[in-house]
Amino acid sequence: MPLRVALLQQDVTGPKDQILQNVVKQIQSAVSQHQPNLVILPESFNCPYDEAALRASAEDIPSGTTSVALRQAAIDCGVFIVGGSIVERSSSGQLYNTCTVWSPRGQLVTKYRKIHLGDSNASAEPATVNESALFTAGDQPVTFDVGSVKIGLGICWDMRFPELAAAYRRQGCQLLIYPSLCDVRTGGMHWELIARSLALNNQLFVAFCSPARDEKAKLVAFGHSLVADPWGEICVEAGEQQEVVVADLNFALIEELKIALIQLGSFPTKQAAIANALTQIRSAVKDKGAKLVILPECWNSTYSTEEFGRSAEKIPGGETSLALAKVAEELGIWLVGGTYPEVDAGKLYNTCAVFGPRGELVGKYRKMHLFDMDIPGICTFSESSVLTPGKEFLTFSVEGLKIGVGICYDQRFPEFAAVYRQLGVDFLIFPSAFDTYTGPMHFELIAQARALDNSMFVALCAPARDTTKDYVAYGYSTLCDPWGRVLCRAGEKPEILAAELDLTLLEDIKKKIPVLKQKRNDVYELVKKK
Repeated sequence: MPLRVALLQQDVTGPKDQILQNVVKQIQSAVSQHQPNLVILPESFNCPYDEAALRASAEDIPSGTTSVALRQAAIDCGVFIVGGSIVERSSSGQLYNTCTVWSPRGQLVTKYRKIHLGDSNASAEPATVNESALFTAGDQPVTFDVGSVKIGLGICWDMRFPELAAAYRRQGCQLLIYPSLCDVRTGGMHWELIARSLALNNQLFVAFCSPARDEKAKLVAFGHSLVADPWGEICVEAGEQQEVVVADLNFALIEELKIALIQLGSFPTKQAAIANALTQIRSAVKDKGAKLVILPECWNSTYSTEEFGRSAEKIPGGETSLALAKVAEELGIWLVGGTYPEVDAGKLYNTCAVFGPRGELVGKYRKMHLFDMDIPGICTFSESSVLTPGKEFLTFSVEGLKIGVGICYDQRFPEFAAVYRQLGVDFLIFPSAFDTYTGPMHFELIAQARALDNSMFVALCAPARDTTKDYVAYGYSTLCDPWGRVLCRAGEKPEILAAELDLTLLEDIKKKIPVLKQKRNDVYELVKKK
C-alpha cells in the first residue's frame, strides 16, 4: 500500500504545556491539509534538550500528560502518530529516552527505548547531555505495521549503527523512522549521508525527524527533517525552522526480493535430513542473502506410500516443524518448509508449512490434487491410496508481495493457479517432486505456462535426483518470471538456487499484455467454491 507520512519539525521552546499545545495544533493542521496516514514527531519534542529540563519532563507511559495528549490527538485526527521521543520514568524510577506509537483509535501500539545512548562531545565540551549517565539503554528493537507496511524504530544515535538497520531489514521492515536531535556541526557532515546510506544499503525508506533550529538552545538542533528512498535519494527535506514536510512512499521502489530454492539431497534418516536442511538454510541466508527460503516436496523422508505413515507428524508440533520454526526465528527469514507427511485426526496429508521471521506458523497448505499416475513399466504412483486431499488455499505476504502455495501435481491444473491470481497472488510456489519421465517434457513448460497465464512469478522446488530410490525425483528446480522466462534452473544434484525477484515486472506485464483485464466474464467465469 502507498503510505503518506508527515514529519513535524517543530519549535521546542517554552514550558511543557505550551509545547504540547503547539504539537497538537501542528498535528491537526498537518492532517487537515495533507491527509497523511502517519505523523512523525522529533526526538525530545516536549522539552528542551538539556539535562535539567529532561529530568523535569520525565513521566509515566501511557498515563503521563504527553501520552494523554498524543492519544487524544490520534483519536481526534484518525491517524497513526509516532510520538518522537520523551523521557519515560519507569515504575522502578529508571529514565529512558522513549518513542511511543499511537493508533487512530488511541491505542498504544508499542514503545521503543533508545538502544544506543549518545555521549558525543563533537559539538560541545563536555557533552551537552551525557545520555548514559541520565538514561538506561533499551535492549529491544521494535516494529509495528500500518496496513501492510512494516516499520522499524530507532532514535537519533541509533542511526550510526548500521547493524540495527540491517536487523530491521531482515525482519521485513520497509520503513525506518528515527526521531532525531542532531547538532549543527555533525548534522552538516553526516545527516544526509547516514540517511541515504541506510536507505540504499537496506533498500527501504528512512525518515529522520528533527526539532526546528533554536540558536538559543544549549544544543542547537540541525533541523532538515527528511525522507530518503530505497535508491538513497532524498524525497523531501525541511529547512531549519518549524515546518511540516510530507512524502508519499511508493513501496514499488523496494523492488527486489532475494529468494533461495534449496534442492536438497536425500538422507537415510529423518533426523539426518533435518540436520542437513538446517545447514543448507543457514547457508542460503548467510552466503546468498536470502530473505525467503523454499524447500522441496517430501524432503525429510522417502517419497513412497509406505513411508508416509511412518514419517508423519503433527504440524506444528512435530520435530520437523519445530526445527524449521526455530531456524526461521534464528535467521529472521520467511521459510516455505517444502512438504512432509502430516497426521491429523487419523488422516494423512502431504502438507507444506510456512514459518515467519519470529518462528511463527504462518499457515499450512495440504495438497489438493493427489498424484495418481499410471504409465505401465515407467511410473505408477497412487497418493490417494493413503493420503487425504486438502481443500484450503494458503496465501501470505512478504514485504508487500502476496504469495500462494501449491504442491507438485497441483500445478497441472490451470484453474488452481487462476484462483490464486484472483486472490491477488503475484508469486506461486510449488514444492515439487516430478518423476524423471514426465519431468523433461512438462516441468519447465508448466512453470512457464502458469507464470505467463497469470502474470506472476512461479517457483518449482524439487528434491535432488537419487537413482538409488524406488521413486526417482527429476530435480531441476526452476524459477520463472511473469513474462514466462526461466530466470534460473538447477541441475540434478543438491544445489542452492538464489535469485532476486524484480517486482517491477509484475506491473510491467500487466500494462503491456493486460489479459487479466480482458477476460470475458460475460462468457465464462472461474468460481472459487469456498
